[in-house]
Amino acid sequence: MNLIRININGSMNDLSINTVTRKKILKILNKNTSSKGDGEIMELYRWTINGGENSLICYGWYDGPVGFENKHDLPPGGVSDTFDDDSDKKLLFGDLFITIFSNVKNAYIDCGVVDYANYYTQLFEGFDDCNTSDDESSDEGNEYDINDDFIDDNEIESGEDTDDDTEENEELDIDLNYYSDSDSDYNVECEGEDDEDEDEDEDEDEDEDEDEDEDEDEDKIKK
Repeated sequence: MNLIRININGSMNDLSINTVTRKKILKILNKNTSSKGDGEIMELYRWTINGGENSLICYGWYDGPVGFENKHDLPPGGVSDTFDDDSDKKLLFGDLFITIFSNVKNAYIDCGVVDYANYYTQLFEGFDDCNTSDDESSDEGNEYDINDDFIDDNEIESGEDTDDDTEENEELDIDLNYYSDSDSDYNVECEGEDDEDEDEDEDEDEDEDEDEDEDEDEDKIKK
């Protein structure tokens, strides 16, 4: 029978082994391993293919030392008897082995790299279709609520602009009719300075008149 070994760097090899039962296959796979994880090799995930007639089965290790992580991403939707992690997200270690088990014949059948590539694509497409259907159902269920809660952002922005314009106009009206205290003080001070200058001019005129009168009196005395 033929099966696939997926090396830790992600490369794949076709292997040919003697036909075995499910009880003895782990021992045979362990002998054909080049990189191992910690503990014993075990069945990790299985996928139903060909309408349930066959099962795609992955064997390997789920624990191991740093540097022995397997870089291959398994297809989604795998079923495991050991853990609940999604098969396409689970970190695995050492070499992985892919086989096909016939549920009709109750025996392993050939699985090559090309076969696995085809099933890999089919499993991913089926997973994507499920996600797409769920998303569409969710959108249809939320359509009514989304429309009811919809708010036109343009209307909100327009209302805010109108309020801002009104406030600006009110501020401009106030500014046009406003006179500061500093301007008033300046005018008062200027008026006071003008009055003082006029008083000084009048005093100077009076002094000149008095001097002229004194000169006239002196001339009369001399005569």
